[in-house]
Amino acid sequence: QPPKEKKKKKLFGMLRGRSNDKDRENDARTVPVPMSIPQPTRTPGPLPNSVSIDRPLPIAASPQQVADANARTKKKAFMSRPPSGSSVPCCVVCNKPAPRHLATLGKRYHPECFKCVGCHEIIDPSVPFAFSTDPETGEKHPLHRKCYATLYGVKCAVCQESIPTGPDGRVSYVKHPFFEKEQMCPSHALNPGRRCTGCHRFEPSSGLGFADLGDADRCVCLSCCRSVVVDSEDARALWKRVIHFMEKKLNLPLWGDMRETPVLVVGHDALNDQLQDSAHSGSSQIMTRGLCLSEHQSGRRFAMHRMRFNKDNRSFQPADPESKGFTFFQVPDGSKVNPDASVTAILCLSGLPSDLTASVLVHEATHAWIKLHPNYDIAYPIPMQVEEGVCQLMSFLFLTEGLDPASTDSDENGPSDEKLRQYFKFCIETDENEIYGDGYRLAAEAYANIGIEALLSHVVMYKKFPKV
Repeated sequence: QPPKEKKKKKLFGMLRGRSNDKDRENDARTVPVPMSIPQPTRTPGPLPNSVSIDRPLPIAASPQQVADANARTKKKAFMSRPPSGSSVPCCVVCNKPAPRHLATLGKRYHPECFKCVGCHEIIDPSVPFAFSTDPETGEKHPLHRKCYATLYGVKCAVCQESIPTGPDGRVSYVKHPFFEKEQMCPSHALNPGRRCTGCHRFEPSSGLGFADLGDADRCVCLSCCRSVVVDSEDARALWKRVIHFMEKKLNLPLWGDMRETPVLVVGHDALNDQLQDSAHSGSSQIMTRGLCLSEHQSGRRFAMHRMRFNKDNRSFQPADPESKGFTFFQVPDGSKVNPDASVTAILCLSGLPSDLTASVLVHEATHAWIKLHPNYDIAYPIPMQVEEGVCQLMSFLFLTEGLDPASTDSDENGPSDEKLRQYFKFCIETDENEIYGDGYRLAAEAYANIGIEALLSHVVMYKKFPKV
């Protein structure tokens, strides 16, 4: 009885052709991992908090092009017969004589055996093609460029499709500056969708989207939603933690009734209405997230969010139907520790995760500390780069030293709490804004030399960073 023919290995629903020896056959049973490719080109992206990536793929010259090069050196041309009497080369796939063959990737193929290892369809030898490299053997395997993009290429976080390569064999896409898997087709940047108000990740256009905040079309991803702050009661507990950090860990004196400063979690419109009347410059992020009220009239009323998360429709709804999701707060008279300055309230944007909310509160608490300092002279304001720089430094210190260790648990749909915290620190460190970014770096340099209390006191007294 003749031996049974060994079944060919199925790969992606197609049959794999035989190799010329057993080892090569075993190696060919799985698609090899892609080879390392040159570093991509990174430029500022078309959207805030984004970068544009232009990345080359491993593209081989077509066999026709290889043949043309051989012809110029007077070697036998593409698909020519070998000289009489010479040994006939064998096809690397079927191991049969190939007097007429394609020569590429250091191998010889029958034209009908020159197939993509991904889809197993014949590759047109007249056009460039992609290839992958086995990391153990160094052997190269041909792929259609489209198949390479499907197997190893970049998946769009918005439409979930593989981002196609261009005619030049390069792939271009818009990327989140921190989260590696957050990449999208450049076409989406022309009509951008929503991004998480906390971590700036792109909202998918299909399937499970982000949770709607019901405020100025803002949304929050499910990772940030784990600790989202949507009302002032939640923020009050964070404010106490901020005060404890400043007083106990940094040994800063607290002026007057700073501990009792009202903390208001407000919507996008309420916060930005106050910015119109303040000297606050706004932040270098997508939107301003906090404000220290120190120059506004007392008696003004603010609408504060009171929301709860509805898991059924993945959105935030009023906690009390009668209140329609809001309560109102009237700003009291300011503190008079310093007769020339007062702090009436701290505003913070709703819908941010807990760590980010706390870092915003530390930033605004530093503004308050400066304005309530007995030596602060309201007639001679501190330059914005100096004041915002030390406030950003305080936020960074709190994210680094003022919080309990964050959870490292994550899922396939989003980052862990620890990764989110890293991103919030990354935003402060890499900010390119002259006021916030450069200000932070100058403040950090001074802090490393003289400490935080000496730095803040110097800023209040002399309106500039100390020379270090």
